[in-house]
Amino acid sequence: MDPIWLVLLLPVAAGSGWLAARYRNVARGKDTSGLPATTAYFKSLNFLLTEQHDKALDVLVQALEEQDEDLEIQLALGGLFRRRGEIERATQLHQALIARAGLSPEHKGQVLFELANDYYKAGLLDRSENLLLEAAGRKELLEPSLHLLVQIYESEKEWKSAIGVAGRLDKLTGGDLRVVIAQYHCELAEREVSAGNYPLAQAEVAEALVLDPSCARARILEGRLQALSGNHLDAVSSWSGLVGDHPEVLCEVVHLVKSSSSALGSLSLFRGFLDRAIAATGDERLKLILVDHLAATGSEQEAEKVLLKLVNEAASLPALHRLLKFRELDTADSQISADYRLLRHVTGKSLSDRTGYECRFCGFQGRSLHWQCPGCRSWNTTSARPFSAILN
Repeated sequence: MDPIWLVLLLPVAAGSGWLAARYRNVARGKDTSGLPATTAYFKSLNFLLTEQHDKALDVLVQALEEQDEDLEIQLALGGLFRRRGEIERATQLHQALIARAGLSPEHKGQVLFELANDYYKAGLLDRSENLLLEAAGRKELLEPSLHLLVQIYESEKEWKSAIGVAGRLDKLTGGDLRVVIAQYHCELAEREVSAGNYPLAQAEVAEALVLDPSCARARILEGRLQALSGNHLDAVSSWSGLVGDHPEVLCEVVHLVKSSSSALGSLSLFRGFLDRAIAATGDERLKLILVDHLAATGSEQEAEKVLLKLVNEAASLPALHRLLKFRELDTADSQISADYRLLRHVTGKSLSDRTGYECRFCGFQGRSLHWQCPGCRSWNTTSARPFSAILN
């Protein structure tokens, strides 16, 4: 614990204890001079000055336990324990407070909320949820209780409960949570797609698009459901709409467009999508997919030209990696071929160690797209990193 908190809390605890003791003694007609109420203060201060912070805190807690009036200070201490990582200690303190006789409804609500936070940090989500539902009955605790309930339901992937609570929170605060609630509907849609319940999935996608008409994830899912129903042309049309609206997700749908184009027997449909996507974004990933497409359709020379341009103009390591493979296949000299393989091993190792996605809020980096950042738990904040950033 930061000793500055002890410095601040010690005189407050000592002073409140002195006043409480003095009041009780005056009421009983006793002499109030020379009260030992500040003994704990000086004892704690001595430990603090000798860098024995834990012992100072122990003395302070013991003193506070003997003073029923110091609820606010004990709540503050419990919060400090929790932030310090001493969850069990915080829990015990708050459990002792909740067992205290004569707590007012307001104070009981405060303690319940703090205890719910303890349980949440300890991973006891069911207990935390039950206390939060009780604490939310008090007007002043409704908003923070709903916020924590949303986090619990997200952690447990209880998306329907999350939708209900987030909806209440949205109305209460006037904040725009519709974009987040749309993501919850997308989570439910993904679940229904996995179970083969396509009509239910479509209903969830429709709800998401009502809440957030520009939701890229919902529009990707809409195209997937169209393709699963055999409407591949409609699916490609849905995904093509992302070129202008959400160019940042085109790498996530390009394989879907390719699959539907193949189902329609129209490679030109896929090539047209690629050309538009590249023109809109200039993304090297899409250019490399174009290289693969050209090579697969017998246009190796054109593919090599694209790679050479990427290497010369953008110093692209991924393009160099692909180009070395072309060179290896073209040479009949076994030694040169071995040299190319060695270089490809080096470039491949460098590329395999790189992360391709990053959260714009917390900087979390990963190898795949997360609709909810695993680091800061924000929604729709992770996107592909430019190759120039990956290779630096």
